[in-house]
Amino acid sequence: MSLEDLFGPQPDEPERPAGREAREPRPPREQKPPREPRPPREPRPPREPRTPGGGGGSRTTLVLGIVAGVLAVAVIAVVGFALTRPSDSAQPATSAPAVSTDDASVPASTPAPTPSPTSTAAATGVAFSATGFTLTAGTGQPFTYRWADEPTAAVAALTAAFGAPPTQRTQAGNGSTLPDYTVYAWNGFSLFEMVPTATLTRADFSQPAYALFTANEVGGVPVTAEFGLKIGMSAAEVRALTPAPASETPRPSGSIRFAFDPQRSSFKNGTPSYSVFADTDGADGPVGTILYFYAPQ
Repeated sequence: MSLEDLFGPQPDEPERPAGREAREPRPPREQKPPREPRPPREPRPPREPRTPGGGGGSRTTLVLGIVAGVLAVAVIAVVGFALTRPSDSAQPATSAPAVSTDDASVPASTPAPTPSPTSTAAATGVAFSATGFTLTAGTGQPFTYRWADEPTAAVAALTAAFGAPPTQRTQAGNGSTLPDYTVYAWNGFSLFEMVPTATLTRADFSQPAYALFTANEVGGVPVTAEFGLKIGMSAAEVRALTPAPASETPRPSGSIRFAFDPQRSSFKNGTPSYSVFADTDGADGPVGTILYFYAPQ
């Protein structure tokens, strides 16, 4: 129970109203004007039907177009390469490795055109000597070649005798005291002809040409060396020749080089004179190569 209930209202405190006064009613809200209706949306275009594989038709068309373009470019490139590629006949021929007089083998190379021979008589033999070789025929005068002679006529005569053109290559010299040599090679016979330079002329050089052979017959034509030497002889048969070889030198390969009359290698009054050598294919033979070249003692 409050103090007011016991003692009544206090003098210093005004009486409290019995309750709150009633609020005045709010005025009604004005109605908003009605909104204008929105224009109707345009219907979306229907989607393109998908292909059974799951991809869109336009995508497939794009991929096929790219593939076709790549194939067309590849075909054009291949055709262009084939049309511009040079033929094998236009490629430069690879030169064969140089072969020294110590080597009995002659590598194959490209056949070289040779002048037409002046005689068509059948050859009966090629015989070597210190100053060159002589080619004999059944009729007419023999053809004699000396080491300092120009090689054109000799190459033509040998071509007619052997029945085939030679192969041709270049054997490199040392650039100063030994010139390059053009090698005319038939099957079993090689003729080496120097390439003159400003400092090494054919007339002033002691070895303007030299030769070797590895068969007793070339194209059916007998090839003959001096001293009774023949391809196929054993070392013992070479030692038994008369006159006997002046020397024999063992070689690193196990073969032997026999030398005959080495004192005749000389160069007098512009005329070269050579010695003859026989190389075996082993310590006991047989003789595989016979050579004529300048080798002064």
